[in-house]
Amino acid sequence: MTDRPLTNRQWPAKLVAAIVPGIIFSFGCMAVVGLLCHTTGETRTVSSQFLMWLAVLVWLGVMGSCFLFRSGLRAWIVLGGAAILVWALFEMLAKVTTA
Repeated sequence: MTDRPLTNRQWPAKLVAAIVPGIIFSFGCMAVVGLLCHTTGETRTVSSQFLMWLAVLVWLGVMGSCFLFRSGLRAWIVLGGAAILVWALFEMLAKVTTA
């Protein structure tokens, strides 16, 4: 761990990392929770409305915290890895629930 202070020099890379893998991560969280709640996808149900707003809240949290990363590369690695992990979890849960 280094003692470098946080800077805003790489804010475009951090922001794009929050936008691209951040939205993929938030949709993955929505998919996992929807799969666990057995949501049908009908947009007028309470569970579907909850999932839509959950994705927005998760993405806003990612957007607000993306500037806490030390570099743009680290933001891309962490958020991209989180997106991959959440979608891998979704795939595993989808196989278990359909079997």
